Amino acid sequence: MPLLLDISGFEALFEVNYQPLCATAYRIVQDKDIAEDIVQDVFYKLWERRDSLRVSSTLKAHLFQSTIDHSVNYIKLYRNAIKPSSQIRREPGSGVGFIGRSPALKESHLVEVAVKSLPEPSRLVFLLSRYEQLCYKQIAERLDISVKTVESQMTKAFRYLKEYLLVVFIFFADVFL
Repeated sequence: MPLLLDISGFEALFEVNYQPLCATAYRIVQDKDIAEDIVQDVFYKLWERRDSLRVSSTLKAHLFQSTIDHSVNYIKLYRNAIKPSSQIRREPGSGVGFIGRSPALKESHLVEVAVKSLPEPSRLVFLLSRYEQLCYKQIAERLDISVKTVESQMTKAFRYLKEYLLVVFIFFADVFL
């Protein structure tokens, strides 16, 4: 069943969640104005799709996951667009070029891909724990779930990431060695 919000329900949802969502976005992007823009964009998209959006978890969890996703995407698109000078080297006869993929860059990309492939509940709990550095109790309160559920989802996330990265390393060991 689609999510149906009227204007008063939407305003109430905005009032209750705006500041916590801004704090979440800020922890990731480290810029107050950008964090507010991200949260406003999340609410705008929610309002635009209110008649067709289907939420598989709680609406609060959906808002936090959307905010985290938008914040991480911002970092990937805009902050990484300009490479630090330490990643630029001068190649003989070819001007300035970027350093090829180092093993550390490959490994961090693999971890990012592995985290993105986590099942939704585990991914959200993992992101709140690792990127926002929230304790299990804070995550439980934010997502309106029990601490035991948070523990279970973190266990599942770690097990999945361990297996995923182990398989990737075994099959692609030559890339890292």
